Amino acid sequence: MKRIQISLVGRPNVGKSTLVNRLAEKKVCIVGEKSGITRDRKEVEFEWEGVPFLINDTGGITFDHNDPFADDIFEQAEIALNNADAIVFLVDVNSGLTADDERICKILREKYFEKVFVAVNKVDSYDKQSLSYEFYKLGFDNLFPISAMHGSVGLNEMLESIIEKYGKDLGNASPEFEEIIKISFVGKPNVGKSSLYNKLVGEDRSIVSDVSGTTRDSINMFLNRHNSKFELIDTAGLRRKSKVHEEVERFSTLRTTHSIARSDVVILILDGTEEEIVSEQDQKIASLIESKGKACVVAINKWDILPAKIKEDPVKLEAYKNELHYKLRFISYADILYISAKEGTRTDKIWTAAIAANEQHKRRVETSLLNKVLADILMLHPPPIVKQKSIRIKYVTQVDVAPPTFLFFANFPELLPETYIRFMEKQFREYFGFKGSPILIKFKVQE
Repeated sequence: MKRIQISLVGRPNVGKSTLVNRLAEKKVCIVGEKSGITRDRKEVEFEWEGVPFLINDTGGITFDHNDPFADDIFEQAEIALNNADAIVFLVDVNSGLTADDERICKILREKYFEKVFVAVNKVDSYDKQSLSYEFYKLGFDNLFPISAMHGSVGLNEMLESIIEKYGKDLGNASPEFEEIIKISFVGKPNVGKSSLYNKLVGEDRSIVSDVSGTTRDSINMFLNRHNSKFELIDTAGLRRKSKVHEEVERFSTLRTTHSIARSDVVILILDGTEEEIVSEQDQKIASLIESKGKACVVAINKWDILPAKIKEDPVKLEAYKNELHYKLRFISYADILYISAKEGTRTDKIWTAAIAANEQHKRRVETSLLNKVLADILMLHPPPIVKQKSIRIKYVTQVDVAPPTFLFFANFPELLPETYIRFMEKQFREYFGFKGSPILIKFKVQE
């Protein structure tokens, strides 16, 4: 659907992420006292009085040459400014007009003057309202005293002004696609999540650095590929709990876990060049994906620099892949792709694998077909006799999707061995596929 696109800019700690959370009416951005928490661009959809918006939260712009991410943050912000209908320049009434505010203002005046709406944040009293007038020195006509923390009349007035200027053609808009496939990219730090994200998006959307922990919050973007609409979510690297010290990192871990929970498909990225092909932490992440019941695609990254002694030796390559499959047995249903995010090798297969996994994750099978297959299985492999009791499975029906969930009715389901239940799941996969998706099998008593 056509939306008014807003880019939110300002120096660090003026309240940009707080404002995004206010507009989205939920905590979609990490907020903290420490500056530099937001480094990448983050897209968030929201509605205000029935009008659809897409807001781009950008990293705090700083001119500190000692900040290793300053140039990258500015570059990301500039891309957002160029794509925006309206630009909200956020300043802090408590700090007054600073040198960095004036430097940002100069850039906005030169290139984007007509788009700019100045929001003077943290105006939560009458006294502070009078202090906001100082910011008229910036030279912009559209100035609004607001409170991102508490909401305010000024915030409503600013959105009304933006709608009046940019919302005239929204009434003729129609949905482009019915469904948005949510894909999150997860893995340990420095396995190439942001590099793959940028390669798929087609631009440097997430900041890529050798510094571990560069991505602090989950970064998302909406785009269309292969006749489907996607929301891509780049997440912070999941570390072992013993290595999670900073408050921001704790929030990052929580946000990554939340991103997995709200995803349709999770792309688990591993570094194919590591000596330990699948680490204990990789296994924990795989287990988390499985426990959330999510469709999954595994991407073995950096395949281009895997030693030739492995890739060119059939015996060693087979051993490599066997170890990989064994250690990822929690998600044996996942498709495994061997890619290079840096070179772009086979990265386009991510799209088709994700679309296929999403389809299987939401697939429903007719009850009549399920029971025909069940009858075939039971004829060749009936349940064992346990405690001198003959177990009879009567019929099966699918009760849910995402993940596909099957309810079996039996006379003594509590006696069924786990091995037979796993066998039944394997048989269903052989008949129906469900590649890329977990399936759940449940039993209920029926005499």
